[in-house]
Amino acid sequence: MDMKIDDQFRRQAEQLHCGSPVVDAHLDLAGEILLRQEAGEKDIIARHYLENFKKAGLSLLISSIYVDDVMLPEKGLRNALNQISALQSDLAGLADEVVLIKNSTDFESARDKGLIGILLYMEGLDCIGDDLRLLSTFYELGVRGASLTWSRRNQLANGCCRAREHIQIPGGLSAAGRSVIRELERYACFIDISHLNDDGFDEVMALTTKPVIATHSNARSVYDSYRNLTDAQIKKLAERGGMIGINGCTLIAGSHKQGNHLEMLCKHIEHIVQLVGSDHVGYGFDLCDSYGRAEPRLQFEATSFDCLADHSEMVLVTAALLQRGMPAEAVRSIIGGNFYRYIHGIV
Repeated sequence: MDMKIDDQFRRQAEQLHCGSPVVDAHLDLAGEILLRQEAGEKDIIARHYLENFKKAGLSLLISSIYVDDVMLPEKGLRNALNQISALQSDLAGLADEVVLIKNSTDFESARDKGLIGILLYMEGLDCIGDDLRLLSTFYELGVRGASLTWSRRNQLANGCCRAREHIQIPGGLSAAGRSVIRELERYACFIDISHLNDDGFDEVMALTTKPVIATHSNARSVYDSYRNLTDAQIKKLAERGGMIGINGCTLIAGSHKQGNHLEMLCKHIEHIVQLVGSDHVGYGFDLCDSYGRAEPRLQFEATSFDCLADHSEMVLVTAALLQRGMPAEAVRSIIGGNFYRYIHGIV
């Protein structure tokens, strides 16, 4: 059973979400929009997300461009470009509420007008193969960050195992992968190490000079999954000025058996805060259930993997942290202040 939230802490959490930046560092939004558009839907953000974004007080969302296995290799590049196009078309009717962030002017305009900003990043660069020239194309389209790979091997790096598995996958970056890291730093794009294996993590940290982030990973010492970070990795990220977004997948949080979703999310956050302080952790919930419902299927129900029903329940995580004794100023940083400051520094 999950923890019960007292009304006083929920009210305090709602006040923090109304008066402070709120960021979700990972959502497969662009891919879901494309899936729903291909099924004939329109106005996907407005119909499926906007109300809950507003309830959460969301200021900034980092949308991944994730290419599914079935699209690789031949259709990967087309699918990635189609995701960007789908997101842009869905945003066309929301200019007064949600905007794409490409630079500091966009960021500051969204902040000043109280709009929700969306930043694009590549969750895996499988679609470019080893052709580094394509990085400039994605940059021109608004992409401002990338991970080398998802939980699979490509021409750049080895991913970690998938969330249902517990296998240590060895192997560092390829020569092309090392070149991509240097190019991403040259473009001032953020580098995401979520889904990268441990050897790849070590090599990325040796190659980079700027802060590296994990958009949606938790603490391995709290729940033993290779999708999560070791204490040593968390410390390395923090020493470099990096950030960790707490993942809301039950299989990664470790709440899939007990149903104690809020408790486990809090334990991951509290552990990271104890290790490196509250300035290096935020929310990166990776809520996938809506994406799963959008995927084509026959006559079976999509499986639920999310700790939260939707973005409106971000407030419950905040309330739980307050109820468990975390100071309000630390919580204010965690709900968005940290990632908001980080992203403003790179656009």
